[in-house]
Amino acid sequence: MGKKKKKRPQGEWKQPPKSAERQAWEAESRRLRSSYQQPKLPQRRLIATTFVLSLVMFGGFFVFLLPSQSLVSDLRSRGVATWATVTSSPRDKFGSPGNITVRFDTPKGEVNTELSDWGARRPDGLVPGNPVSVTYDPHDPTRVLTTDWVKHPPTVTFPMLVTLARFW
Repeated sequence: MGKKKKKRPQGEWKQPPKSAERQAWEAESRRLRSSYQQPKLPQRRLIATTFVLSLVMFGGFFVFLLPSQSLVSDLRSRGVATWATVTSSPRDKFGSPGNITVRFDTPKGEVNTELSDWGARRPDGLVPGNPVSVTYDPHDPTRVLTTDWVKHPPTVTFPMLVTLARFW
């Protein structure tokens, strides 16, 4: 029979010392691994907040788009085209057209109202006193747009573009 090995207690064994070259290699390896670590995943509340804000921005886009589309749709289906006179055409603080008021005749009498906006935008270049072709809703003459915008509404307005850009 062979010689029986004497068992050492576990705490007695020690790893042999490492060479300086091996220690330098391990230190460099640790440094490289730490520099390539993945970033921490975002917290759930950050993900939820981002999702909710995206929904709000997407909702804002639809707040500008849907009423405008329904106005254009209504005016295309039952609108009456007529000539109106621009009574005032103010500018807002950014230089964009403000609340443009027009006056036109209907079968029920003369109407003095503001042009409706399309996607939070109003037509540019309307000077007070000039005639402009408008289309109005005979059921509610305050719903009025220029005839050009009823036929060919702007694709995307600046406020719509901003909310859509924030969504992405």
